Amino acid sequence: MSRRRLTRNWIQQSLLLLLCCVSLARAAEVLDKDSAIKLLERTASAAKQATYSGTYVYQYGDEISTYRMIHVLDGSTDAERRETLDGPPREYYRFGNQVSIYPADPQQSALDRRYTAKLFPRQLPDNVATLLSAYGITRLGHERVAGRESTVYQLEPLDQYRYPHRFWVDDDSGLLLKWVVLGMRKEAMQAFAFTNIQLGGNVDRKWLKPVRQLQAVSIDLNNGVASPAQEPGWDIKPVPVGFRLLKQTSKTLPGKNRTVIHHLYSDGAVTVSVFIEPAHQRLPLGLAHQGATHLFVKQSGAYLVMALGEVPAATVEAFTAAYNAR
Repeated sequence: MSRRRLTRNWIQQSLLLLLCCVSLARAAEVLDKDSAIKLLERTASAAKQATYSGTYVYQYGDEISTYRMIHVLDGSTDAERRETLDGPPREYYRFGNQVSIYPADPQQSALDRRYTAKLFPRQLPDNVATLLSAYGITRLGHERVAGRESTVYQLEPLDQYRYPHRFWVDDDSGLLLKWVVLGMRKEAMQAFAFTNIQLGGNVDRKWLKPVRQLQAVSIDLNNGVASPAQEPGWDIKPVPVGFRLLKQTSKTLPGKNRTVIHHLYSDGAVTVSVFIEPAHQRLPLGLAHQGATHLFVKQSGAYLVMALGEVPAATVEAFTAAYNAR
C-alpha cells in the first residue's frame, strides 16, 4: 500500500474518531439544578407510588443474584415482596412500616429504616436535593432496558471522594430501571437492572402473598443526627464535604467484651460507617477492598478506627484521618 493511501486512511479514521467524540459530547447534557431536582423527585416518587412487578439482577464483582419483586400501592399504604430465584431461598415482605423476612434470624430483631428504603429501585433519598451538594447530573442519551425506552443519566461526583453512578429512567413512568456504580476507570463495579417488568394494570397481585413462614422484624425509625459527630475523648475533624452524620450508636458485640462505637454518614447515594473499638491484633492496619467497597483501619492511641463504605480509597482514608484519640 502506498504512503499516500496510508496517509489518506489514517486521516479518514482520525476524522471518524473525532466525529464520534463530538457526537458523544453533544449527546451529553448537564442538567441545571431545577431540572435535576425535578428528575430526581419524579424517579424517587415513581419507586414509591407506582405499581410494578418484575425480575431484576444484582451484580457485585463476580457475584450475580436474581430477584423477583412486586410493589403495589393501595390508597396511602404501599406493600412489596421480593424473593431470591437462585442460591439459598430468601424472602422479604413489607406492608407500610411492617417488615417480615425469611429465613428467621435470632440476631435480627430490627432493620434500619435506611436499609428498607434503599432496596432497588428505591436508590434515591427522600430529600433528593441533598445529592446536589456532592454530585452533578448529566443526561447521556437513550437506551432500552427490559424492553422499555429509557433515558440514561449519570451522577457526576464533584470531588474524588465518591464514584459516578449511572442510572436509567423509564420514559413513561419515571421508574428507575437500572443503576450502575462505576469505578474510577468507568468500569461497572455494582449493578441493579430489571430484566423484565410490568407496570400498572399488568401486575399480577398473587405474587404479593408470602410463600414461606416469615419472621416479623421492627423498623428503626431513627431520623438522623443534626449535629456533627462527638465522642468523649475524641477529636473529630470535618469529614469530606457532602457527607452528613445520620446515626451514632454504641454497643457491646454479642460474645465479646468490648464496646464498639458506630457513626453512620451518607451523601444521599452512599453511606460510610466509622467504627471505634479497643485495639486488637485480629484486624490488620491499612487499606483493603472488595469490589466497590473499601475498608481503611488505623490505630489511634489504644483504639482502632475503621471506615467502611462503597466509596473510593481516598474517602475511607479521609474519614479515619478525621478521628483522633485525645
